[in-house]
Amino acid sequence: MCRYNKYAYGIQWMEHQCDRERLPGKLLPEQARAIATLLHDTTRLLRRRFDIAAKEYGLTLPQWKALGAIHRQDGITQVALSGALDIDAMTLSGILDRLEKRGLIDRFVHPEDSRAKLSRLTPQGVELATIARNVGAEVFGEAMEGLTPDDLARLIEHLTRIRTNLTSLDHDNAEPGKAS
Repeated sequence: MCRYNKYAYGIQWMEHQCDRERLPGKLLPEQARAIATLLHDTTRLLRRRFDIAAKEYGLTLPQWKALGAIHRQDGITQVALSGALDIDAMTLSGILDRLEKRGLIDRFVHPEDSRAKLSRLTPQGVELATIARNVGAEVFGEAMEGLTPDDLARLIEHLTRIRTNLTSLDHDNAEPGKAS
């Protein structure tokens, strides 16, 4: 017997008898679709909100993220920053060039390794990073409206588990000799 137009979390799908077969990990196909869609939509909507907020300060979202990462780790190398932001070195170089031209960061040679460049915020960069942190807290506060502290703790626990599962899969599938 088939049922049609099943709704959950604002997502509609058609459920067939064959859809009731469980996927690995005891997950039903409709659950997998709902979770994947919700994670994707939530990430996209948060990214859009942050992008709008960044533009109000004349920044792109990647520039905003770079400022935040440098603020969290003053004197970070470009290699470490590239890894933290999950972007390639050339893209990061362009982002840092624009931030430096605006007077938001200083770049300087690593005192122990002349091949490495370090980045730190200028006083103007610190001010903007502080604003960014406050705007970020506001956006997340709005996004988490209606969730109790227990809900948030469980959400963090579950998302951490998913990330751990995916991270272990990345390590299991990494090419020999290459970092994942």
